[in-house]
Amino acid sequence: MRQFLVILLSVFSFSAAYTCDPSITIEGEEKSKYKKNDELIVKVRIVNTHRNCSVDIKNTKFEQEGIKILSATDWKEIEPGIWERKLKIKITANKGQNAKINIIRPCSKGGCNLPYTFPT
Repeated sequence: MRQFLVILLSVFSFSAAYTCDPSITIEGEEKSKYKKNDELIVKVRIVNTHRNCSVDIKNTKFEQEGIKILSATDWKEIEPGIWERKLKIKITANKGQNAKINIIRPCSKGGCNLPYTFPT
């Protein structure tokens, strides 16, 4: 049993080392609820934990539901392997509908898929 747990932990540690680490933060005041037509700035950060990703940062995709991306900065590498970009978004969902964005980076090392929901 102990050997099984060691192998299982090793597999999870190994797979975690081969994924991107995405995050989204809201610039300025964060609201507990957003209304239709609210505009806000979000900062997207991607940390390439495996350091030598074969997928260019420009191939990062954004799926949207109940929001619209109005504008975006170019990706900027703020430290080796750490990329940031700001998006100006507008909430298009009505109260109670989904307002979310999903960051997708497909690659053979696991990539990433981060859904982020804005409460309405």
